[in-house]
Amino acid sequence: MRHLRVFNNLSLTMKHLKNISTINPKIYRTTCFSLFTFVILSLFACKDTQDDPTKDIIFPDDNVSFSNHVGPLFQQKCASALCHSGPNAEAGLNLEYPSYQALMKQAGLVVPHDGTHSTLIQHLEGALSLMPPPEFPQLTQNQKKGVKKWIDEGAQNN
Repeated sequence: MRHLRVFNNLSLTMKHLKNISTINPKIYRTTCFSLFTFVILSLFACKDTQDDPTKDIIFPDDNVSFSNHVGPLFQQKCASALCHSGPNAEAGLNLEYPSYQALMKQAGLVVPHDGTHSTLIQHLEGALSLMPPPEFPQLTQNQKKGVKKWIDEGAQNN
């Protein structure tokens, strides 16, 4: 999307530069070269993906903690994206901190000791509608396994 804006702005600028070319060809060439360089550097510097502050949340292989791992992940990934926060949270699931009660009160979302049958895991793995949606940064494999492990370990509020 950013690339299109850069090219649209460039085409408008080039139209204005054609007027300059009739006045001073040297200024025109120098300006075109500068713009071309700027566009090329901008394309390499652009990121079409959002920065993901949750990529540094690493889950252990066992003894997964809600307060140290699951809660912060959902708060940063789901609530801060404004999807699962506030009074109009998607699917009525508000994951603003503290979110443990919200996760546990929706029937079937988290089935303690049974991550496979928890709809939360089915959404995270894409068996049901993928969460987060495809246009948002996804959970890492470690994070998906960690959430499932937390559920398999009993989904404790620890």
